[in-house]
Amino acid sequence: MPLYLALIAKYIAKKFGQKLSMSKLKKDIKGREYIFCEEKNMREYACCNLWNKEKVLSFNKYEAAAVEIFNNDVTEYFTFTPQFGRFEGFTDLFNYIEFWLKENEILFTKVDVNVYELSALIFKIDLETMELGLEIERISGGECFTYRYREEEKSFFDINNNKDLTVKEWGWYEASYEDEEYEYEDIDPQF
Repeated sequence: MPLYLALIAKYIAKKFGQKLSMSKLKKDIKGREYIFCEEKNMREYACCNLWNKEKVLSFNKYEAAAVEIFNNDVTEYFTFTPQFGRFEGFTDLFNYIEFWLKENEILFTKVDVNVYELSALIFKIDLETMELGLEIERISGGECFTYRYREEEKSFFDINNNKDLTVKEWGWYEASYEDEEYEYEDIDPQF
């Protein structure tokens, strides 16, 4: 156990009279890392919890998402379940989106991406194969964000050189429809 964790455990034991039980990092049959919590009979993955007795996988709040990738030529809908299902190896949504766009030979700059937050997403899971089963519950987080891949200007203060710096960086940024020019904006609404 790393020294800082040992010191935290020692502090908690001294302060509250409780011993902190910490499990070592383990891997499941698919190679995903988790920590086993004996008190709850639960595996804690980076993005979700697996309840062994109930055979239920519950994604952490806002880790899973309903996603739509679209433009005039293509529309793709999916539910992002990090590390599970078709998303094994992916914990970051935008890494998967870029992978999918490359696989389908679509330029990043030619699509918009709608991301609908999910505050809860729960699946049955087969403990022998670690495959997702039936979706049990889905609760929307209420927010939807639209992203575009574009260049943005970033400004920050360089403390070492004591001056402001501005750099341009490509990435997925939330779309702002206020900045866009509309084709019919100059037409008088009376006609």
